[in-house]
Amino acid sequence: MLLGADTGFFVLYANNHPRAVEIWQELVDGLHTLVVSVLTINELLVYFYRHGDGKMARQWLDLVTEANNIEVVPVSVEIAASSARYRHGMGLPTVDSVILATFLNCQCDKMLTTDNHFHVVDEQTTLPVEFLV
Repeated sequence: MLLGADTGFFVLYANNHPRAVEIWQELVDGLHTLVVSVLTINELLVYFYRHGDGKMARQWLDLVTEANNIEVVPVSVEIAASSARYRHGMGLPTVDSVILATFLNCQCDKMLTTDNHFHVVDEQTTLPVEFLV
């Protein structure tokens, strides 16, 4: 399954959240491929820097960018244009509208997130969303 992973997924995994660990193991077993926006990498690194752990930030950067089953997607003009529509139409913050547009552009089967404002995405059946709590 092609899964779009928002920042919250990685934060939960780093903190040994059971569902995030389960999904990660499925990824390792080859059942999934994760799609990750470069903006998610930014948010993840900021999370570790805020917690005073630059070393962990570097380790996560290496992990996400070097893993076989993780595709890091840059922001293209097409993604930027689509994200503007999602930001306007769904009221999402800019970064999250770019992340959503990335997942849709890559034809993800599902989105993994902890952000409540993505409920509008699920409600509009734009993309199935698994809310990790």
